[in-house]
Amino acid sequence: MNRTASLFEEEKLKLFDVAIPLPFADAFTYSAPQNLENFIQVGCRVLVPFKNRTIVGFVVALDSQKDVESPKKILEVLDENPILATHHLAMAKWVSEYYFSGWGEAIGNMVPKFARKKRTQKTTAKSKQESGHSVSSKIEISKPFELTQEQSVALEKIVAAVRLKQFSEFFLYGVTGAGKSEVYIRAIEEVLSAGGGVICLVPEIAITEQLKHFFLKHFHMELEILHSKLTESARAEAWRRIRSGEKRVVLGARSAVFAPVENLRLIIMDEEQEGSYKQDKSPRYHAREVARWRAQALQIPFLMGTATPTLETMHRAKGGEVELLMLSKRIDGRPMPEVCVVDLKQAESQSGKTMILSHPLRQEMERALLKGNGILILLNRRGFSTLIRCASCMKTFYCTSCAVPLTFHQEEQKLICHYCNYQEQIPSQCPKCKKNLIKFFGLGTERIESEIARHFPGARIARLDADTTKTRGAHERIISGFRAQDIDILIGTQMIAKGFDFHHVTVVGIINADTGLMLPDFRAGERTFQLLTQMAGRTGRGTQPGKVVIQTYSPTHYSIERSSKHDYFGFFEEELSHRKKFFYPPFSRLINILFRGRKEKMVEGAAREFSNQIAHEISGTSIQIVGPAQLPMYRLRGQFRWHVMVKDLEMSSLNQAILKALAQTRKFSGVFTAVDVDPMAIL
Repeated sequence: MNRTASLFEEEKLKLFDVAIPLPFADAFTYSAPQNLENFIQVGCRVLVPFKNRTIVGFVVALDSQKDVESPKKILEVLDENPILATHHLAMAKWVSEYYFSGWGEAIGNMVPKFARKKRTQKTTAKSKQESGHSVSSKIEISKPFELTQEQSVALEKIVAAVRLKQFSEFFLYGVTGAGKSEVYIRAIEEVLSAGGGVICLVPEIAITEQLKHFFLKHFHMELEILHSKLTESARAEAWRRIRSGEKRVVLGARSAVFAPVENLRLIIMDEEQEGSYKQDKSPRYHAREVARWRAQALQIPFLMGTATPTLETMHRAKGGEVELLMLSKRIDGRPMPEVCVVDLKQAESQSGKTMILSHPLRQEMERALLKGNGILILLNRRGFSTLIRCASCMKTFYCTSCAVPLTFHQEEQKLICHYCNYQEQIPSQCPKCKKNLIKFFGLGTERIESEIARHFPGARIARLDADTTKTRGAHERIISGFRAQDIDILIGTQMIAKGFDFHHVTVVGIINADTGLMLPDFRAGERTFQLLTQMAGRTGRGTQPGKVVIQTYSPTHYSIERSSKHDYFGFFEEELSHRKKFFYPPFSRLINILFRGRKEKMVEGAAREFSNQIAHEISGTSIQIVGPAQLPMYRLRGQFRWHVMVKDLEMSSLNQAILKALAQTRKFSGVFTAVDVDPMAIL
């Protein structure tokens, strides 16, 4: 017996598997001195040596059976009791395997930063103030009202599943204004009365803030808010309150799906179709898939809802995998808004000039202003002009790091890249031909604001986009001002299209419905339909009927035609036929393998090598390979970007093939790879 083995036997050291919050596939095995081994539990944090530093890891297994020679020792146990249940560790393991990330990386993603540090932060008065539950106790409690027959039927089925304590997957399809939120509220009340807890997911912080006030009226002291704008101290305190069972209703964005709710009995996902539920960095998880896994593991119901479901979810509902619950009418029988589609090509041909505000839209805005009603205007592009070009030599001004045109921002008087924030001054003359013929093309929200102010000089106008909401609390101030009718016209990007319930809004204007259709992405038609439908749903929610004006160069496109008729199922069937023809979801599952780096030839070489290797690995199967090809946004933040996409009905057989093929690309120095499972965008 060698000296190492004898020492190991003499000290009787146990082995423990520890997941490190870094992109490594598996856990690492450590030993522990006898004075620590009895304090180590699964789910606890430990301080361990890793390479040339010490790092906080998470214990995932005791009495490891791995054969490790001379294991390093755990240095310190940081928790008296586990901070993660075995259920959370299993969930992180599934995330890591399905989305090609490390186990520890997945754990690190699901816990607040305080859990990844050796010392925890102290509670401060400020952190308590910032947390979602800290509000005045004088809260107006909402009075219950009688549910519609459709709401009652939907609620009964959800409540039955909650009581049976079994996994059930529901999809609540309801037109905008049909009362989906009230069904959520009643279902949550049922869970609370039975002593359980609930997670309610919303896609964006903006919608979280909107629903917070609604939820507070019902749940008040039971409610906790989780989203990325919380400070770390506030997030840490929220996490502790949820773990302790003090807070049983969690309302939050994507990462709230991991909240450590005690006795979790129901998971709700509002606006199921939203792309923000998909994380764009490793682990690239989708909250819908994690929520489904968690509901299955805990044997509890999973409820999704929206007026514009993804094709994948509706296809599953049509096939019987998900139970479809219908809310086909608005509350109190309110009519859906009337929609007018303006053909911009025809209108501009008749007027002989570019059309920003069409005559029908100006008329509807004028009527609304005279009545003191609210107006929402959507243009899904910020800035003043979206293209700057020399009229003489046609040189276009691009970002020096990204292969995208710069956008002119009037307030800053600068050209700005919306991807890397590169900025430069407006040139006095063209750097190429030296002529003073710089022209501005395209529309942004700043330009729309200027145009509306010119037509309606007495109107109170505000803008809601990424530029006007940079400062803390700006978003809430603008929304509150509009709700209080201190603002007449609110102009915004897609952030104004979802979740808001303004009863005084009678006119919605969509400046250019074609913006999303131009994107080189197979979901472009679906996203356009969803955005137009959601935006139309912001009007006519009060006692007065609503009017929607859609301005477009593509009036006959099925996305625009179907949205103008509030016809989701007609759109669904038409879009489904296109997806089937090209073997896109829901008829296949996609994995997009991304390659990026500063050396163009190396990136291309890695993509081609991977493509060759994966073709060899999957030879004889039904798996399809698309690419290698440059991504539509080929150069971004100074890096060149290629991708290879694989399509198949099932993905279980693909994981090992992809990992083996990726191993062959390591010889291409300076090339970074990423695997995006079920990508929401191919840009």
